[in-house]
Amino acid sequence: MSNLSTGYCPDLTAWRAVAAALDRAGIHRPEGFTHAVVFRRCESCRACNVVREEWYVCALCDADLPARWNFGHGR
Repeated sequence: MSNLSTGYCPDLTAWRAVAAALDRAGIHRPEGFTHAVVFRRCESCRACNVVREEWYVCALCDADLPARWNFGHGR
């Protein structure tokens, strides 16, 4: 189970909502995402990035990426 969605780019904290929905449906689930993906939007060029090996640098423009998830609320 993964949060890999390049359209929505959900934060790892989305697991709480996924777990609650699966529990309500009575579906057995893991304790967390089995493949967790960290997303950040570059604040310089606005590109969507997948952070790998804790390397918070934009793949397109080499700008530093923020430490916190930044796709919500009109970003």
